[in-house]
Amino acid sequence: MSKFFIVFLASCSFFSKVSGQVTPSTFENIECLLTFGQSSTPSWGDDDHVQIHFFAIPETETKPIYIRVFDPSTGGALDTPNGPFNTKTSFTIYGGKGAYSIKEARSINPKKNFDKGVIIDRKTFYNEDKFDQKWYSFGPINPKEGEFSKEMKAYIFKVICKGGVGNDGNAYKYALSYDSKSLVPVEGGNAFTYEMCFRLKKGKNQTAHVYPFINKNVISVQQYNFDADNDIDMRLTSVTKKLNFVKESPNGKWSTSKHLIDEGEKNTSIDFQLIKKTDDYNDMTIYFLNQYNEAVPFFSSPIGGVPKYKYMIDVNYKFD
Repeated sequence: MSKFFIVFLASCSFFSKVSGQVTPSTFENIECLLTFGQSSTPSWGDDDHVQIHFFAIPETETKPIYIRVFDPSTGGALDTPNGPFNTKTSFTIYGGKGAYSIKEARSINPKKNFDKGVIIDRKTFYNEDKFDQKWYSFGPINPKEGEFSKEMKAYIFKVICKGGVGNDGNAYKYALSYDSKSLVPVEGGNAFTYEMCFRLKKGKNQTAHVYPFINKNVISVQQYNFDADNDIDMRLTSVTKKLNFVKESPNGKWSTSKHLIDEGEKNTSIDFQLIKKTDDYNDMTIYFLNQYNEAVPFFSSPIGGVPKYKYMIDVNYKFD
């Protein structure tokens, strides 16, 4: 594991207590995740047709858990058609050695070795009405089946959503739960990823948030966003920055910008805000690299909480 991704520090609490633990979370204010079929073009917003998420379960957890997927099939009201629906999507749950520790799984544009680990469960979905806007539950899963991370003091599961044959977009969400039929949050659980393809909520001025965690070794972050259609204003807010504007991408292309990290931003989350300019839906992809070109994780529940800018008031007194 990269030494630059040790996020557990005495001053920083990892685990969240967010009710429901749905990904994308209420903190992120994102409509859904998206994965397109292999025959779709990148201009739809998905650059590689693969999406990887990780779920962290505290090492002390002993109860069985479920990893749930909302609307896993294509062809429903939330999905993106490209002609008649013809797309298959697979969801695979991994635990055991290599599920998290292998670096390819924590990189962007995965090509090989990203699917290492022990397969716990797998299912392929297609155009099925029975799963439209409904939850499907993988499990029960023994938390100890995940790969243990000493640094994170947690068992980590990897979920790979992979677009198969077809050219449509599959819109979905994840959740951790103690129950297979309802959302009962797993105490202390959290989800994170290193690259995300997602749909922004419809409506002008809707604001989505992405929360990269900045550990003590990071001195700069390079953000990359794809296919934003020049339809968003992007800005960065943190404990030391307020409303720093970020370069957005046009249709089917990448845009990037570099952001230096202040000492006060280390061991905190920073907030990349994406503000819609129009009332239309928009599908796009985003990721972040540090100065070593390593992917930076971002969490459904931001580590340390939502960052708030700390106002600094400098008052100069003049005495006669």
